[in-house]
Parts: sequence; C-alpha cells; structure tokens
Amino acid sequence: MNKFKYLFQVFIALLVLSISGCDGLFESKPQDVLIEYLNADTMGDHKKAYSHISSENKKNKPYELYAAEKSKYSYSELAKLFIENTTHKIENVEVSGDTAKIRVDTTTVNMEFITREIANAGLRAATTGKTFIDIQKDLAEKYKTQKLPLHNYKSNHKLIKEKDGWKVVLNY
Repeated sequence: MNKFKYLFQVFIALLVLSISGCDGLFESKPQDVLIEYLNADTMGDHKKAYSHISSENKKNKPYELYAAEKSKYSYSELAKLFIENTTHKIENVEVSGDTAKIRVDTTTVNMEFITREIANAGLRAATTGKTFIDIQKDLAEKYKTQKLPLHNYKSNHKLIKEKDGWKVVLNY
C-alpha cells in the first residue's frame, strides 16, 4: 500500500509539472480573438464585441457610448442579408511580444452598388407611393434569389496582450 501511495504522489507531481509548463496551452491566439470580435461586431452583438477591446479603449469609450454608436445601423431584412454575406479571413499575423498585427481580408456586400440600387428604387417609389421600408423589403426579396454583389477589402488590426488575454485596439 505504501508503494501505491508513493507512485500516486510521483504521478501527481509529474502531472503538476507538465501542466505548469503549458502556460500558453489554453490561451487564445490573437487571430482567434480578432475573428471573435469581428464576427460579434458584424452580428451586432455589442456586449461580446466590447469584451474583446483593450482596457485603454474601454477607458476612453464606455460601453453605453460604444453600443450607441454601433446601434445606428438598422437591422432590416436587407441588413440581415449583408450580415450573412460577410466573411473575414486572416491573411497575416505578426506577433512581437505583447503586440500582434493582423491583416484581414473581408468579403462583404458592395455597398456602392446597393446604394445606387436603393437610390434608383427610391426615385421609382416616388411615383408608386412605396416607403423606404418597402424598398428595403423588395431588395431583400430580390437578393434572396440572386447573388448579392460582393467586394473584398483588406484591413490591418492591432491587438495587445493584457492580463486577461489578447484585446483589440480600436482605431489602429
């Protein structure tokens, strides 16, 4: 029995040593944090997005102000289609100590094209009596059966490592 107790203690000691040597094993990668932030931001999940920004940004912009700025955008059927057609792909990650610079390729709806379409529909609506909401619904229906015009753009992001993990620096 004494031998079993000794082997068990050795096993526990080895287990503790191996776990302590894996400090970064359960830590999120900066690119994973950025994708979580971008997806939450795209989906309008302001609380989740805000949880991923740096403490310095939080000091300068309280949650209420952040959410108010982000809530300016409507969540119509057309907006839902835009959200469903937005993707973010990590292109490059450079980590240097507690700083990460990440380049992202985002595919989203070509807003210039859609804006022209809304303007043209608005002009036609003046003679038919349709409202702006009606125009949005018509366009949403159209793009449920047709491909939305998409475009790509590249963006650069900076993250810093804080005591509770990687955080996004806004307005980098």
